[in-house]
Formats: sequence, structure tokens, C-alpha cells
Amino acid sequence: MGEATSDILRQRMLCSTSDYCNCRVTRSKNLMEFVEIHPANEKQSKPSPRSGHRAVATDSDLWIWGGYFPRAPQDLPQAESSMFRELWRFNFALKRWTCEKTTGDGPTLTLASHAVCLYQQHLMFVFGGTGFPFGEDVSNDLYILDLNVLKWSKIKLSDQPPEQVYGSSMLIKNEYLYILCGTNSVRYNTDVYEIHLPTMKSKKIGTTFDEIEDPVDAGRYRQEAVLYENKILLFGGGGVSGISFSLKIIPEFDLMTHKWSLRRTTPDPIHNYPVDRKFHSVFKISNTRVLLFGGAHFDLDRSRHTLVEKNLWSFDLDRYEWSKLELQMIIPTYFHAAAMNRRGEIWLQGGVLLTDDDHTGEELTREKRITNLFMCHAQPLRLQEIAWTNFLSKINDESLLTKPNVLSSLMIPKNFIERIH
Repeated sequence: MGEATSDILRQRMLCSTSDYCNCRVTRSKNLMEFVEIHPANEKQSKPSPRSGHRAVATDSDLWIWGGYFPRAPQDLPQAESSMFRELWRFNFALKRWTCEKTTGDGPTLTLASHAVCLYQQHLMFVFGGTGFPFGEDVSNDLYILDLNVLKWSKIKLSDQPPEQVYGSSMLIKNEYLYILCGTNSVRYNTDVYEIHLPTMKSKKIGTTFDEIEDPVDAGRYRQEAVLYENKILLFGGGGVSGISFSLKIIPEFDLMTHKWSLRRTTPDPIHNYPVDRKFHSVFKISNTRVLLFGGAHFDLDRSRHTLVEKNLWSFDLDRYEWSKLELQMIIPTYFHAAAMNRRGEIWLQGGVLLTDDDHTGEELTREKRITNLFMCHAQPLRLQEIAWTNFLSKINDESLLTKPNVLSSLMIPKNFIERIH
């Protein structure tokens, strides 16, 4: 009998004999179907509405850093009060938000549209970003936050450090960190930097290319980047004139030749292509498949942002083909924070939605920032994870979850107990 099967049988036994469990039937969730996740106690503190923040997800928690909320000038004793210098953690098991205190040398002003990525499941890399007013304070600093001890370290990059930008992308492959794209509000680039993590030596390996006729529009920011074999693929993004880049053509950067190329994609046979977009999310959910959702499209004729469709899109990396899914976002947003953990849960928090309340054409009065939290399963869960999820949903006394000795006596595996903190 396998370990996962034993866990399921153990859970069923506990639910039939223990006062701890309430054996109600819970609704199953379809793959890639978003559901809204509510904190166990709605009265407890949680992040205020924001946009421009970024997130990483571990096995146990969603972590969000930074963000922006517009405030009237009379409400601003300091410009940075529009920015959130906050680290929030949402524990999946407890369904609880915690605003964590950190130590060390961390970012202070550039708290929106930074790039983040997770390394070794406990190190959050943070690069670049902007303060408010946007583009006035821009950074090329690289920070590492150890999520185990909540301590920041500012990293000194040698040789060829990246330019000061916000809206860049950051990826890790083996012992190399890649930072690419972004803007300083004047110049937009698709430069690529390779950082050797053991030595923190930085090298510029890719140069901005002109992908459309107007050379002023070379470069992009708030794109999404995905690693596929030995290439970095770019999806969407924004340009200097406000444009949203098309998803009909995907820029590829070859990590072997250090060259950019453009490759045309195949549309959905019925629904054509996804709308051009920026400020969206893209996740590689399997070796050959990408999931895309959210974002905004800039209407050049009306000079204003519009939301893209609510539907999720799938992209086949082998066939370079788009497929529109019937599944939709519950609330379509852009400038949200989203992250996927190792078991394929995509967590989506906050961001901007557009309302029709304003008829003056003012963009800011149409924007509403939210703090809602959503999740979807992009991959099938292992039996052990299903058993754990069902166990959590059937607990009558939630204080049990904060008693590791009791959980251990119930034969809950140690790696699951350690997720509760």
C-alpha cells in the first residue's frame, strides 16, 4: 500500500472516529477554475487594496511585497505614502493573513512594478521597481529576502549590472539569474542580463531589438517571460506610446546564441488570438503548456485602458498554438499579483478593475483596486495533497492546527505539519 493511499485511509478513519472532524461534503474544483478564497476570520487584518505589488508562492504560503494605492495630494504627507512597504503572508492551511516584520537592508522607495522570483523555496529575489510618482525613483538594486528568517540582504552585482528599470522580468535557470526588459519611464528595453548566482557577476548577453516599425517603441515593460528549453519567451507587455504588444508574435531569446528572434503563433481555430495586453499573468503549467489570463489593453484611439476578456487562454509551446478556454476569471483585473507554487496552485491577489461609474473619461476615477484573493489548480493534485486538503476542510476545532503534537499523534506527515505557521 502506497504512502498516499495510507494517508487517505488514515484520514477517513480519523473522520469517522474523532471529534476533531466534520465530515461534510465539499465541492470539488475543476482544473484551472478560479475560486475565491476567504480568510478563516474576516475580522482579522488583511492587505488593503493595491496594485503593482508582486508575489511568490511556497508550499505553505503566498507572499506579497509592495504595492501602490492612489491618494489625493492633500492626503499625502510624503509621496511614498501611496506605496506599501509591506510584506504580507497568507498561510494556506490556516487561511490567515499576517503582516510580517522584516530586518536587514531591504527596498525602501521602489515598491511597485519590481520583479520577483523564488529560489530554493525560501529566498525571494526582488529587483528594480519604481516609487511614486512613477519613474521618478527607479532602481537597479537586487535584494534577497530569506523567508525563513525574514531578513533582507542587498546584493552587490559586479561587472555589468542591469540598468535602473521597473516592469522587468526575472527568471532562474540552474545557477544563473536572468533579468530582462523594463523601462526607466523614458527608455524601454529588451536587454538581457545573466547573473552567476555563486559569484553575483553580471553580464549583458542580449541587446534591445526593434520589433515594430517605429524605433521609438523598441523595448517593453510589464511583459511576462517563460523559460522553454534553452529559450526565454516573452508574452505581451507595454511600450513607450502606451501600446500593448500583440500575442500573435512571440519574441524568443536564445540562451545559447544570445540572439533575439520573432516567431509567429497559430490562432485558436474559432476564437482567433488573445487580445494584445500588458499587466497580465502567464504561468508555465506543464513542460509544454502555458496559461495566460488578465491584463489590460490600451485603446490608442480613446487613449484609455480597457480590460481584456475574462477567459483564460492556453498556449502550446510545441505547436505554438493558442486555445481559448471556457474558464474565466471571477473578477478580471490587471496590475494584480499572482504566483504558482510547486503543486500547481495559482494564487491571484488584488489588482485593478475598471468600472463604468465615470463618464468624464478620467482613467483614475474608473480604476478600482481590490484585495480579493483567488486560487485555481493548474495541475492535478497528488493523492496526499487531496487528503490534506480534505482534512483541513473537515476540522471542527481550528485550534488543532496550531498544535503540532496533536497533529503528529494523528499521524499527519511532518512535511504537512511544517506548513502551518
